[in-house]
Amino acid sequence: MKVSIIMCSYNSAEYVVKAIQSILDQTYKNWELIISDDKSTDDSAEAIKPFLSDPRIILHVQKNNLGYVKNKNSALKRATGDLVTQLDSDDLCPKDRIEKQVNVFIKNPEIKICGTDFRPVGVDDEPIRVIDFTVNKEKYEKDFLIEKPQIEYPFWFPGLMWRRELFDEIGYFPEYFSGIYGDDHYWTFKANQKYPIYFVKDCLYDYRINPNSITNVLDDPRKLIAQDVIKELYRLITETGTDWLEQNKPEEGLAFEQSLFDDKKLMAQRYRMWAAKAIDKKNWAQAWDLLKKHFRCSLTDVDGYRTLLYYLRNRYLK
Repeated sequence: MKVSIIMCSYNSAEYVVKAIQSILDQTYKNWELIISDDKSTDDSAEAIKPFLSDPRIILHVQKNNLGYVKNKNSALKRATGDLVTQLDSDDLCPKDRIEKQVNVFIKNPEIKICGTDFRPVGVDDEPIRVIDFTVNKEKYEKDFLIEKPQIEYPFWFPGLMWRRELFDEIGYFPEYFSGIYGDDHYWTFKANQKYPIYFVKDCLYDYRINPNSITNVLDDPRKLIAQDVIKELYRLITETGTDWLEQNKPEEGLAFEQSLFDDKKLMAQRYRMWAAKAIDKKNWAQAWDLLKKHFRCSLTDVDGYRTLLYYLRNRYLK
């Protein structure tokens, strides 16, 4: 079975060589690696070019910056394999990842989609423990099936592998999520509505906690509420079987988003959370701006004052 591996690249020169090498090192050899560079402004494309001597590796450089979702869909439409998966350009995977996932499909012809355990790693490639990580990490004793959509899955979404024909049923990743994140979570909801997901207990994906990744850079105010949008879509899917995206009613989604922005208590929490991320990155201007927005929403939130002290200590006392 041929596997199409999609790698979206944008200003990832620092990590992309290691990501490509982790695919070259795979024990399973029948693959193509489709790298789609979203008009990087760094040396990403130059770092990738030496690998193009391997005919299995294909580089496409976008003429214009499309954004993550459109760039990913563009790459996915180039896939020719029986199976499709991803590796983000700043992530890694062990040598037996592709082989173990392919074996799931060979042994289980009825399985359409497969995920695996994963681990967070730091910028130095070493495993790290993230206290506020969204997934409750644990060791698994055996493989199992995930029968229905979950608000928290035990895998990292780019590590999923699926049969290419799923695109005919589910479609590609929705551009509603352009500029934020959550497209892969929503797509998995829709796939999991139709088919169980086979979960491999082995840790086969290394997700890098990168301070410059799409989930850690506040370059779109909708990122403040992205997790709440996902929760609402999950509620609609599990309670009604459908949602505003499937019904092509984007106005309902925009109305829901506006209701979140109007919720001062919620927005106070979100501003504080992103302020803490900005402090960790020493982005003092953004952190201060977010803290001010937090206190405009709430002057009584104790956590806000704790984050303010965190800001003062990190900026002025270290």
